[in-house]
Order: sequence, then C-alpha cells, then structure tokens
Amino acid sequence: MAPKERNSPDDATITMTSSMLKAMANPLRRRIVSMLSAMDSARATDLAERLDVPANSLSFHLRVLASAGIVEEAPELARDRRDRVWRAVHGRFSVGTPEAPSAADDALVLKSYLGQQGQELVRQLQAVLDWGNGYATGNEPDMRGVLDLSNLMLNADEVKLLENRIIDVVGEIKRESLRNSNDGSDRKLWHLTTMMAREDLPGLTET
Repeated sequence: MAPKERNSPDDATITMTSSMLKAMANPLRRRIVSMLSAMDSARATDLAERLDVPANSLSFHLRVLASAGIVEEAPELARDRRDRVWRAVHGRFSVGTPEAPSAADDALVLKSYLGQQGQELVRQLQAVLDWGNGYATGNEPDMRGVLDLSNLMLNADEVKLLENRIIDVVGEIKRESLRNSNDGSDRKLWHLTTMMAREDLPGLTET
C-alpha cells in the first residue's frame, strides 16, 4: 500500500488541547500556521519574509507552536544538520465534537479561542464585502475575494457528505498548487472558510 499524501482528507482528526488553544491565542501564530499549512513546508526565513516579521521572532513562535504539537520539524527536507524546515502537524484539527468532546481542561481557553476565530471571520467577511462593492461597480479590477451563497435541503448524512467532498476538492487543488509552485506564477495566501448553518441555529435570523 502506498503511503498517504500529507494533508489528505482521510487524515486522523486531532482534538485540540488547552496548550494548543493557548498557543493559537497569538494572532501571529495563527498567521504562521495558516501560511505554513498553505506552503506545506517552509524555513523560518521563508515565513518571516512572507509575513514581514523578524526571523528571530518568528523562530520563537515556531518553537512555541512545536511545543504545543501544532507544527513540527521536517528533517528529511533539510539541506544539512543546521537547516531547519517546518511543517504543520499531519492531521485535521478540531475543537471537539459530540463523538470526541473538547480536550481543553479550561473552558475559558476554548471560549477565548472561538471568540478570536469569530472576530477574524467577521473581519474577513467585511473585507470581502468592501472589496466586492468596488468589484461589482468596476472600480476594483483584481480578484481578491469570493463569496458564494447556496441553499440546500439536506439531511444529516448529506451534510457530512458535502463537507467531506469539499475537503477532498480543497486537498486536490492544494496538492496541484504545490506541484506547480515553481511555475513562476504569482501565488498569494487565500483564506477559505466553509460554513454551513442550519435554519434552526439560535441567533441565525433577526427577531
């Protein structure tokens, strides 16, 4: 049997612990993980250049993330013993599910992390809407965001099927992009959020 590709959709799900959630409380660390996940692997200097932060500061945050089990070294990709290549830990991270409840031993840590993620999503949505206004009127020529809205009548099994197929497609496109990473094209980090909300979700509709 051939080994699985990294970041394949059948990776084990990792339920985040309190130490993981605390490590991800820092905005720069969240940016590091996002960039490292998109690049698959990178050196601290590469990440520092991409994120426009000092390399020594970035190396410190990488060590914190590694200590929490979120990133790891990839010695097989290093040029020599002094070369340090980093990658995101293999697996899909989750804050918890009914089948695998939260592993955080501090409820406030989980609440804080979810709150921070929510604030970032609100900023992303507002940025896309602001850009979309200019794009729709022809004043903004560059494709900098995408907002697709769909409505479907699904049962629970179909929702899970849809989620898994989206993950499959994202993984396929990511692997193709990594294979073509040296084609000379201008590549930017794109943040993709898939959100589904059932009609009876509290707070979904205005009262």
